[in-house]
Amino acid sequence: MPSQFSALGFEATSGEELAALATKVAERAESIFVEGGEYLCWSPASGEQLWLQLKRNGDAMGMTPHFAGKGRLRAAIEARLAREVHTPLDGTFLAWANPGPVANGEVSGEYPFVFDTPDAAVHAALPLPAVVDVQVAAFAQNATLYASDADYVAAQQAQGMSFPVQSFIPSGLVSPSGEPVSPPESHALISGHIVEAEERHNAITGNPFFWALVDTVGGTYDAIIDPSLLDHRPSAGNILSGWFWLSGRILPTAAAAAPGKKRWWGWGKR
Repeated sequence: MPSQFSALGFEATSGEELAALATKVAERAESIFVEGGEYLCWSPASGEQLWLQLKRNGDAMGMTPHFAGKGRLRAAIEARLAREVHTPLDGTFLAWANPGPVANGEVSGEYPFVFDTPDAAVHAALPLPAVVDVQVAAFAQNATLYASDADYVAAQQAQGMSFPVQSFIPSGLVSPSGEPVSPPESHALISGHIVEAEERHNAITGNPFFWALVDTVGGTYDAIIDPSLLDHRPSAGNILSGWFWLSGRILPTAAAAAPGKKRWWGWGKR
């Protein structure tokens, strides 16, 4: 299965190769100082990003990939989620897409979803819930292209399914049996119309990767795809369907909402 790094054209797979990659980009990265350490953000014009994490003494803690794209989603961030593998600068948010008004301290929207965020500590003081604009990069773990709505519908019927062309299933929250996933994962099954698509090239390796702006329920997502997953390049007008890891960043225009009470099956912490 392609990794989050190979989806952006990186060839590093081992710990040693990832460490060498981090060293290579560190000198070209922008420093962002936060409580508990420092981020080094490497962000070339081709869109791929690497977020390095440093302790206050300069020791490395981790490195997270992201993609800076055109996708936009209005979301209500409900809670912060903690995982055992998190470093002090890692972070995960539970959110609701395209939220309605925050009424009586409760949050709702078209669907709940979970996303990892590469600069979580930047928002450590953000009171929750907060209604924000988010750019979400959806890294394909598997993907299928359809030439048209009709082709998608025909494929669905052949498999005995009936998901709409534009659909979003928060598979990181709910198991196929309907039970809550604990801890929640930053994964989703997404289908939607491709608005734009390009072949990009990694600024370090020169390797190609595919980017597609996907219009689906709730907003638009930046789909990032390892070319090995597809037999041809995506293009505008196609339907993209697949399983994705979600990495999101809160945009600078974010505005906080009043504190609330509602939680999705009780997950998360304030």
